[in-house]
Amino acid sequence: MNVKTGVFVGRFQPFHEGHRKCIEHILERNDRCIILLRDTGKTKKNPFDLEKRKAMIRAQFPDTSRVDIQTINDPGAELSVYIGRDVGYDLIELDGATEAISATDLRRKLYEEAGKSYDPLAPQKAL
Repeated sequence: MNVKTGVFVGRFQPFHEGHRKCIEHILERNDRCIILLRDTGKTKKNPFDLEKRKAMIRAQFPDTSRVDIQTINDPGAELSVYIGRDVGYDLIELDGATEAISATDLRRKLYEEAGKSYDPLAPQKAL
């Protein structure tokens, strides 16, 4: 039996509506989606630990047979993704409002709500 699989790579800091729509897009075209969750470690720019991010994704996609979450060790948060050629690779383009979602803006809001300033380059503790 042939099983079509889509792959989605990200930090998901935090997992948001745009990520959810991308996974739904993948699942509309494939039997399953493998999420490659980047394990970057906690920093101000990456305030959510690996287990919290897995839980955010799993809460939206509980079916482990359709959505498989795997991790990539990326301690420097400097991952680059390459594709060899244009065979079977697609760019997911969503509506303008979803494309405008910024995880940086979401993180900034979370810090402000916690009474902290957000400067991802400042040497401060994460949330």
